[in-house]
Amino acid sequence: MSTHDNQLREMMSYFNLSRIPFTKETDSKSLFMLPSVERAFAQLQLLMSLRGFGVLAGKSGTGKSCLLRLLGESLSPSSYHSVYVCHSTVSTTEFYSHLTSGFGIPAVGRRSAMFRKLKEQIELLHSSKRMYSILVIDEAHLLSTDILQELRLLANFSMDSRNLLTVLLCGQEDLLSKFGLSSLEFLANSISVIVRLQGLPPEESISYVENRISESGCSTPLFTKAALNAIHLASGGTMRVINTLALAALLKSFMLKQKQVEAEHVQMVIAR
Repeated sequence: MSTHDNQLREMMSYFNLSRIPFTKETDSKSLFMLPSVERAFAQLQLLMSLRGFGVLAGKSGTGKSCLLRLLGESLSPSSYHSVYVCHSTVSTTEFYSHLTSGFGIPAVGRRSAMFRKLKEQIELLHSSKRMYSILVIDEAHLLSTDILQELRLLANFSMDSRNLLTVLLCGQEDLLSKFGLSSLEFLANSISVIVRLQGLPPEESISYVENRISESGCSTPLFTKAALNAIHLASGGTMRVINTLALAALLKSFMLKQKQVEAEHVQMVIAR
């Protein structure tokens, strides 16, 4: 076991924590306590009702992955066939290979054949099992224009009169700028829901830290209000940065044998 791991174990014992409070293995359901997360999730649920195309965009660490997990957990497997793809820097043919695999279709070489089989499978799922297909594409800001154009064609059923495939494009903020291209105007016009994630407001940043501490088994406040404010200001409300700063400041407080994290501990972590 490394020295860092030993320090973390000793820190947990020192603060009476049952687990490390600030890691990316967040219970996504616990984020429902945050109003901004609830609002974003409600928009994604609206997309599931409207079907068609949706966009989830935001800076790295603002909670996109947590929202995708929440969405996946909320979808009934008897009503939805959900496929998740994160391989976005590939050729169009390779992309189709990932899609056919997700839909349980045996691999075929030609792109046109894969396109046809995907359409048939999506229609079959709906006609025989009354299941709607959901395609979630992560890191979608890296998709080529060619693949984005193919997606619009793939979602066109019965001369664009039926919505059998819902596509959720998830990526960095520059994903939205792609839809300003004239070549993607037809796709931009098909987007029914856009969810923009930003940093948490101050009160939610504070609530987030306090809730993570509480869920880790500690019933007493471990961060002073000044420390919580310092973490929010330094992180801009970005959850991943909040996690990093809060854990480092908690460890700093432990090493100095303090029972509470003060603003000065946060400043020490920022300045290192």
